[in-house]
This record gives sequence, C-alpha cells and structure tokens, in this order.
Amino acid sequence: MKEICFCGRMGEVEDREPVLDGDGRRALQCPSETCGHVDDLRWLSEEARLLLWEKAIRRHESSSEEQRVA
Repeated sequence: MKEICFCGRMGEVEDREPVLDGDGRRALQCPSETCGHVDDLRWLSEEARLLLWEKAIRRHESSSEEQRVA
C-alpha cells in the first residue's frame, strides 16, 4: 500500500520505521530525517496492525543489514 506523508515523501507504508509511541502503542515513523511524522496504527484491526508492524520490522532490519554490508 502506497502512502504520502505530510512532508511529501511517497512510498510503501511498510517502508516507514516501526516505533512505539509515547503510550507504548505500535506506530510507523516517516524515515525522512527532516520530517519524522509518526502515525499510530489504531485505525487498523488488531490483526492488520500486527501484520503491517511485522512487515515494517522485517523491511527495516533488512535495510539495516544491507547498509552494514555496504
């Protein structure tokens, strides 16, 4: 699923960085260093929220590994 952030960045929702918000809930943060906007995932069902969160974690870990190898 593609999305557009407030800063104008466009990409897959799963490409956002998985974070916990101030209340410890799952959220996704814009990867742009100049933005950092955080969206909570409460608008999704619990099942969809967990699937999206796990996919974002896998993509983030995969991206981090690629950067370490390079």
